[in-house]
Amino acid sequence: MNNALPLDSLLTYFDLSKNAIGSSRWWNDLSKSKAPFTKVQQNGTCRVLFIWQDPEGGKHSSTTSSVILNVNGLTNHNTWQPNCLNRYNDSALWFACLDINDKWRGSYSFIPIQANQLPQLVKQGDESREAQRCWWLEMVKQQVLDPLNSGPSVASGWGLNSSLHLPNAPRELGWQEWDQGKLNNLPIAANVNITWFADQLDNQRQCTVFSTATGKAPLVILLDGEKWGADSGMLSVLQYLTNINKIVPAHYLLIPSIDSKTRWQELSCSALFWQAVTEQLLPRVTDRLLQSEKSISEFILAGQSLGGLSAVYAGIHFQTYFTKVISLSGSFWWPEVERMQDPDAYKSAHPEWKKIVPKNSLADRVSNNEVSVAGLHIYQTVGNAETQLSVYNDLHYEIFKQHGAKITYQKVDGGHDWLSWRSSLINGLISLLPSQV
Repeated sequence: MNNALPLDSLLTYFDLSKNAIGSSRWWNDLSKSKAPFTKVQQNGTCRVLFIWQDPEGGKHSSTTSSVILNVNGLTNHNTWQPNCLNRYNDSALWFACLDINDKWRGSYSFIPIQANQLPQLVKQGDESREAQRCWWLEMVKQQVLDPLNSGPSVASGWGLNSSLHLPNAPRELGWQEWDQGKLNNLPIAANVNITWFADQLDNQRQCTVFSTATGKAPLVILLDGEKWGADSGMLSVLQYLTNINKIVPAHYLLIPSIDSKTRWQELSCSALFWQAVTEQLLPRVTDRLLQSEKSISEFILAGQSLGGLSAVYAGIHFQTYFTKVISLSGSFWWPEVERMQDPDAYKSAHPEWKKIVPKNSLADRVSNNEVSVAGLHIYQTVGNAETQLSVYNDLHYEIFKQHGAKITYQKVDGGHDWLSWRSSLINGLISLLPSQV
């Protein structure tokens, strides 16, 4: 956090008006600029200024006592003292400044909190990790978008966030067109909805099949499929990139997660889940495609977080079907949950934690020759800001590669973030299904 400079100096640095700061006219002029406000520096970083106007007014009329700056991957969610904005005098204006890698792409939000929610009042002597986690999960429910950011919002696990694309972030194929509103009117083929009653899992859900192909083509399975529906822009981007020959025509199966509890059960290396997919769901998808004179040439699996773990698990244990997988920020700490539930305690108890492969993890089982990754094609990414996940992804990458997997591994300048995953998913498809043109 770079809050050493007063607001007046920051406004000068970013070429913003200092005339009658906080007045209606000043806010109106500010809204015409592109927020958050950025300026590239010479050391490979970008200085970013965030400004928020409290809708309740200044200090004497507002119930807001503090505002958390929640930048995915940069704000520490495991502390009672996360990054916060500063109030300008007693006005409705709050601000903060960060120096961030100039290649960064990520989402952010503001979290206004009231006096009775301040950490010093909430913890009341209980400074445990569990208490802090409960406090954070309550606070993040209050996050709000940046009203000054005119770009499209992006969904996160906790709601809608604003987007931050720094000047040297890699170009996103298709997404710039989507963000600019150019893809809304693309002729997208009618989706096929399949109600899947999974006997083995004792549940049901609505799955979606979307095709950019007219005949025989790969079937791409997207886990957490509810996140990749029409509202996300993914289907429009897939159709657009197919139209311009960046991605081969394909069929896409979106398998939604029912709820958080069920997701943990199904995507944490569950043989039962993948048996249900291969034995019940895929035959139904095949039949529905045949009704439109379409068929499947091969299968590609894609998932993020737990889904990234599950995709690799299925590639290892169900190789009759799956030989190509995309793993985005895969949860390769599994099954040692304590590594993520209380990372500081785990690191303290295991000083060499970065070298310790999680016991009974996929990498551990591959190392012990209990299972094989030979012949498996993997496209794997993780965010540079995902400190712990990067370690576990590194460990798995090295072991998978040593044991015969054909693997492409990339670090992206971002966090555990749908804004990173959307472009990585496209890059993974291009890598595993290159266009013939």
